[in-house]
Amino acid sequence: MLKQIVPNKLCLSCDVCCRFLDKNAPLAPLFLPHEITPKRKHHLGKSCRVKLKPWQNMYACCFFNAKNNKCAIYSKRPFDCQLYPFTIMFDEKREKIILGIDKKCPFSVIPEMGNFIKNYFHYLVDLMEKKEFVSLIAGNPLFIGRFQEDVIQFSYLNTLAKLVINNPGKSGFRQISLKDKDTFDNFFKKIQDTDSSQSFVNLYIWKDKNPVWWKKKCEDLEILLETDSGYIDFRSLKKFPDYIYLRKNLAELKGNKYKHKRASCNYFSKNYKFQYLTYKQTMKNDCLELFSKWAAERKKKFQDPYYHKLLEDSLSAHKLAMENFKTLGLIGRVIKVRKKVIGYTFGFEITKDIFCVLLEVCNLRYRCISEFIFREFSREITKYKYINTMDDSGLENLRISKLSYHPISLSAPVS
Repeated sequence: MLKQIVPNKLCLSCDVCCRFLDKNAPLAPLFLPHEITPKRKHHLGKSCRVKLKPWQNMYACCFFNAKNNKCAIYSKRPFDCQLYPFTIMFDEKREKIILGIDKKCPFSVIPEMGNFIKNYFHYLVDLMEKKEFVSLIAGNPLFIGRFQEDVIQFSYLNTLAKLVINNPGKSGFRQISLKDKDTFDNFFKKIQDTDSSQSFVNLYIWKDKNPVWWKKKCEDLEILLETDSGYIDFRSLKKFPDYIYLRKNLAELKGNKYKHKRASCNYFSKNYKFQYLTYKQTMKNDCLELFSKWAAERKKKFQDPYYHKLLEDSLSAHKLAMENFKTLGLIGRVIKVRKKVIGYTFGFEITKDIFCVLLEVCNLRYRCISEFIFREFSREITKYKYINTMDDSGLENLRISKLSYHPISLSAPVS
């Protein structure tokens, strides 16, 4: 619910809201998908706008009670109604999206309310720059009204405009789906790209954070990522280098430089009665529960806001990986102690020589579990010469951890 800015007394005495001159008024309240309930559905038209009923010589919202000037669903009214007298609309050329205030509302023209309204506008702009809001409105563009001359323009909503006006769906792009895996795999194989991010698996599991749009162009694929600032060409993104290791080194942990890693693995195997198991779909909920606890502990230990956001975004990626591990071609392993999941890891083949460790989450209260599950996984995948553990996302704690295993390079080796 938005903060209410117009006093109730003024609303109840007003004769503007909820009434329209035309039965098919384009500005009738629009319900967003999450606001539609079975009881409300039959009150809405095909475009999800409220059906209007005759009222005097005009038309009124079907939820409006003309006798007491009140709304029957006021406490749960749609966002469109909560927003009024503020409105989101296109400019005259439909090149920009504007946040403004409707001058037909008596409140908007009260001189002494000027600063109050201005502060509220800043509150709305901050809200409407958030990814959740932008994605919601971009997915329901009918929410954006046509240009109205009697609206006082306050601010351009640039992030929303980039997603709506430049929507790639208008240019033949479509969003990624599981059925596109072979097309992407063949494309990346053809260009011989060994970067872990240049893979269908990574694009797909992170699609909730950055939706992926693509289309064929001759023998090439054009790939766009939907971000908070608009659509970005996939190959133009700044990337951190991947950490590459010889698999044999990680599996054997020989030599003085791996002394502490060997000791950690020995400690875990001697002190815990564990099971090292192949991941099955029935383990998904236990693994996701472990992820939530692990992420909460990571947030407490590291205060970096960027890391916190990355952890929050990672939940959907882990969930998509687990739900679709067979279709995605993932190999998953789980460690259990007393029938409880305390660690899991997933990976996939990048090339015939390179295996990528995609996910790893462990209950760190079980000492040395991270070292142990990483070594066991490395021991299993004997057909590969190299292991790629992806990049460190610019995070110091990840950089230190990955360097401790002595990578042979910070970019993918030539197969």
